[in-house]
Amino acid sequence: MKLEGQLWFAHEGRNLAGQARIELLQQIALTGSISQAARAAGMSYKTAWDAVDAMNKATGAPLVQRSVGGKGGGGTRLTAAGEQLVAAFERYQQEHQAFISRLAEDQSLEPYLQVMNRLRLRTSARNQLYARVTQVEAQGLNDRIALQLDGGQQLVALVTHASTERLDLRPGVEVFALIKAPWVRLAPPQPTLNRLEGEIIHLAKGKQGAELHVQLLEGPLLIALVTDDQVLQGVGQSVTLWVEPEQIILCAV
Repeated sequence: MKLEGQLWFAHEGRNLAGQARIELLQQIALTGSISQAARAAGMSYKTAWDAVDAMNKATGAPLVQRSVGGKGGGGTRLTAAGEQLVAAFERYQQEHQAFISRLAEDQSLEPYLQVMNRLRLRTSARNQLYARVTQVEAQGLNDRIALQLDGGQQLVALVTHASTERLDLRPGVEVFALIKAPWVRLAPPQPTLNRLEGEIIHLAKGKQGAELHVQLLEGPLLIALVTDDQVLQGVGQSVTLWVEPEQIILCAV
């Protein structure tokens, strides 16, 4: 089984940049044009500027400078801060890949990799999220299981009391939360349980909707299938997803 991982930068609690945003900055440096960079990075013009604006706000300093008119007809370029961010990300990306390679050679991880491999072979659920139980609360015949994902975001699953006993669910127990992609939806405006924040890193449109790949903030990847009547955002955009507690299947490690 192959180990994979993604690198993200954050600044003072704000999500700054991942691979998609860095690729956009790289294309801006190469083309000198935000529109050409957006096309090369697979984004809309608006999405690209929204991503640049989000990065500028996260750092407090402009990463991209835009000039209008002039002898060269204007254009867009990276500031010194933008160039430093790209260079730092490229350097850390190399170290991150080296770390993943060393981790893959760690024989002590083999039992965990085998568990994950078995899960992939035995379930059609595309979202298999590692989590740790933080609380078990009885609710009649069911139990409310509070979970914490990698990165700190929270989920709540609702399972029968019999399932809680069979899986020996209690605080500290490690589980996998299995969620089919169609069960993951764009969150409604009103507060609900299981609101998960992230950034779209891939969007594939089909005849009846689209498939979103969302990188949760400092956490795992989540795949959602959304329909035409839902508002679709582009790569690099922040998005809030949710799933009903009853639609989370727990698998004990």
